[in-house]
Amino acid sequence: MSDPSYSDSDGTSYMEMVYFVNDSDFGIPERFPCGSQIIIQISTEAELIPKKYFVCKDFKATVGDNESRMRSLGGLGYRVDGIDKASQKNDGEIAHLGYQIDEIDKASKKNADEIAQLKAIIEKR
Repeated sequence: MSDPSYSDSDGTSYMEMVYFVNDSDFGIPERFPCGSQIIIQISTEAELIPKKYFVCKDFKATVGDNESRMRSLGGLGYRVDGIDKASQKNDGEIAHLGYQIDEIDKASKKNADEIAQLKAIIEKR
């Protein structure tokens, strides 16, 4: 008995995708794994003239969307730098506070010794 949720078209499309990916090992395939055609775009900018871009025919994202995403990623870079600087500053403050705690512990032990000596003197009287 076969699985009712499985159809031959699922297996066929999966195998076609495997063939497309396998073909890409030998160079640029004629189709993307999604099955759509490849469009070759050549750059028109002076510094990028020899560059070719291989784009999916069904690709629908606009340049504006991509630019806004890249700008937001750039903003994240500035935020990460700010967080790194703040964490370095906090590390220095934590080290200084640790030093102060050690000094307070030493002073409290010294004071405890002096208090014990004073109690001993008072008890002798």
